[in-house]
Amino acid sequence: MSQKDEWNDKARDDMRATLRWFVLGEVRLSRYDHNAILEACRDIYLQDQCPDNEQDSFILFAANELKRAEAQLAAEQSLWPSETDCDRLDRVEATLRERGILLWQVSPCCDSCTLGEFSNRIDVIDHRHPGFQDRIRGYAFFIDQNMAEKLSENTKLSVYMGYGWLSADGSEVAQEVYNENALGIAREICECLQDEGFGYDWNGTLGCTIRVLVNWQRRTLLV
Repeated sequence: MSQKDEWNDKARDDMRATLRWFVLGEVRLSRYDHNAILEACRDIYLQDQCPDNEQDSFILFAANELKRAEAQLAAEQSLWPSETDCDRLDRVEATLRERGILLWQVSPCCDSCTLGEFSNRIDVIDHRHPGFQDRIRGYAFFIDQNMAEKLSENTKLSVYMGYGWLSADGSEVAQEVYNENALGIAREICECLQDEGFGYDWNGTLGCTIRVLVNWQRRTLLV
């Protein structure tokens, strides 16, 4: 039996609750613009769970929730400090980029998906900052990790940064050479985080991600 076959008043109430937290979380995350948030509501939740003849009414509900979430965010922003953790994190990204290290904030889905799309991301950054592709030597990223869901409840969260090294010519190297260089990239990331006042947890080993505490208060969309 499909989820649409089980559609009833409880399912409708559950869908409204789901859309409400999703919209608030996405507005706080600042990953998508308004149209993209509504498209995500339809694609992720409504398409498979809601009967076709009711989807438009739930999109209207999501649009109204979007207005409420925007008003709530505006009220929250009035209490934010002039400089937020997200401002500092953007500066970390810019500093690392100058060093030839790509920091991808809120990268897709999981480590495998992120690494699979890394070449496209490098192209995007090189378009914005010509010459970056020629000097990139390392990377860092933290995946979305259900961040929108978490942000619907609390803006304070932990992100876990993966990292790695890229050889200048793309050739394969001995594992110990890669390990040494990747650890060097991780140390640079930690240095930049510390320079911007972030606390972090990292045990100095290659298999450990860098945990960073962030109060997620973004005024601009992620790019």
